[in-house]
Amino acid sequence: MENENLTQQMPDGQANKDNNALNFAANKGLILGLAMGVIYLLEAFFPQAKLVRTICSLAEIGLLFLVYHFVRTFRQEQMGGYIRFGKAWTLSFWIYAFAALIAAVFQFVHMQFLQPNYLSDLFNQLMLSFEQAGLTSEQMDMFLDMGTPTAIQVTFTYIFVYIMGGAFLSLIMAAICRKEDYLANNQ
Repeated sequence: MENENLTQQMPDGQANKDNNALNFAANKGLILGLAMGVIYLLEAFFPQAKLVRTICSLAEIGLLFLVYHFVRTFRQEQMGGYIRFGKAWTLSFWIYAFAALIAAVFQFVHMQFLQPNYLSDLFNQLMLSFEQAGLTSEQMDMFLDMGTPTAIQVTFTYIFVYIMGGAFLSLIMAAICRKEDYLANNQ
């Protein structure tokens, strides 16, 4: 009932366009998230392979162009060739947010099931590098007291970082993709 009232108060087609944008973002976020997850797994399983690191770095740059393509496609197909900055930012942000959730599943499965010692090994490497850097025993004890984070803690941190990074990248993406219909705005 409340949704019906909300839909009736919006301009014609506005609620439908918003639903289309959210569905579009969810679908494209799934694609982006799967790609991010595969890149993460490649980097996690082959950390020393220079070829894999190079391919993953190029793929990460390619993901930026993929999001650009998604926003432009939405602009052309759903918005009649025009999109305002705010709408482009929102769409891009939601794409990144959905992708973050999908990629987080890959990360959690990796850290919890595929390589359960991954975080403790990483923590031990960090302690060794701190020791080599000459940290005092007090400073080392402070890090040891914090302990190794759990897979779910790291996963939520990744989600937060991806969403914040996506918000920032969405600002750039929206500035590049926006295209307003000045004739319609001046009439």
